[in-house]
Order: sequence, then structure tokens, then C-alpha cells
Amino acid sequence: MEGKPMRRCTNIRPGETGMDVTSRCTLGDPNKLPEGVPQPARMPYISDKHPRQTLEVINLLRKHRELCDVVLVVGAKKIYAHRVILSACSPYFRAMFTGELAESRQTEVVIRDIDERAMELLIDFAYTSQITVEEGNVQTLLPAACLLQLAEIQEACCEFLKRQLDPSNCLGIRAFADTHSCRELLRIADKFTQHNFQELHSFFKLHLHSSEETKSKLITIIVWDLKFTSPVNSYFKK
Repeated sequence: MEGKPMRRCTNIRPGETGMDVTSRCTLGDPNKLPEGVPQPARMPYISDKHPRQTLEVINLLRKHRELCDVVLVVGAKKIYAHRVILSACSPYFRAMFTGELAESRQTEVVIRDIDERAMELLIDFAYTSQITVEEGNVQTLLPAACLLQLAEIQEACCEFLKRQLDPSNCLGIRAFADTHSCRELLRIADKFTQHNFQELHSFFKLHLHSSEETKSKLITIIVWDLKFTSPVNSYFKK
């Protein structure tokens, strides 16, 4: 028997130890499972409810003004929030709160050049992942989303405006897209104008014989210095 390792068989009964209850027969190494013995079962689990429920609780804390560490002052409105949530959703806020800016140490931060209702909608989105873009808010929501660098909301606003394109508003939407550097919306508005030039012409012809107030509004919408590479450009030059 000299020179041969001692063979040791152990049979661990349930309840005798808090460790492995697998029957082990080892040759030299008591911690090594022999071939053919099944490994302990595993079941990785990822919760779909966890992110939603966590956001719901954090939003509830915000509404009750609990654990809030910043107040955004927008116009006459004060919006209570958590820096970590704002920073996670917006590169604008992340730079503000994690850099050397004075706002990183302030408990009240004044946000200028943004509509207070649009800001409320965007903060709600940060906490709920939900927002409704509509005719009554898109003109303030898109600039606010651009300021806060919320690309997803910018895309949603542009998608909404694409669906609203009409001969009566295509030039106004084009100018709006150009102002806020929405290149895809700008391209679609240009294409729409080119493909619907006859209807656009009829619309202008009808309204240019209307009241002075209507003509003034129409001229404002047209934006005379647009540089179209289409028949519309030559029409305006006449």
C-alpha cells in the first residue's frame, strides 16, 4: 500500500453540515468532486420589476420632498429633486453637479432660458420614463430638451413634428428645426416642401389675399432667407 494515496469516501447526510450535501469520493483531494458528480444547481435571475418599482419609490420620495438634495428654480417655479437622478438622466446636470461649478455646492440652482412647464415635464420623465409630446408643448419642450441634452426627448419631439407636417406649417417647422439643429427634421421638412410645392403655392395664394394680420403672420412663418435648393427658392425670388 506504500506510495498509493489513501482513498477516502465520505457520505454527508442532509442536516449534518451547512455545506455541500453531495456524496463525495475523493482520491487525495477531499474538496474535489469526482467526474460524473453533478455540479450544484444555479439560477441567475434578473428582475423586470425592480427598475420600475425603484423609480416609483424614488418619485414618491420626490413628491413628498424626502431626501431631495437640490431645488431647481425655473421662473417662479421651484422643483425639488435628487442630484443623482438628474445626473443619471441628463449630461447637462451631470456636468453641473459633478464638476467644479458653483451649482455643485448650491442647494438651490437657478435654471434660465427654459420654460418652467417644459422643465416640469422633463423632470417628471427623469423619474417616470414617461412623457406626452403634444401640439401645446412641443415648441417649448424641444428647446428645453436640447438645453438639458436629453437626446431621447429631442427625437420624440422631432418625430411628433414630422407627423404634423402640412403645407400650412412646413416652412415654420423647417425654421424651427434649423434653429435647434435638428438635422433629420430639417431634411424631412425640406423634402416635404419640395414634394408638396403645388399645395404650398395654393396655400400662399389663398392667404396672401387675406387680412393684413394674416399676411403678417404668414410672412413671419415663411422666413425669407431660407436657402432652398428646390423650386420654392426660385418662386420666392420672383
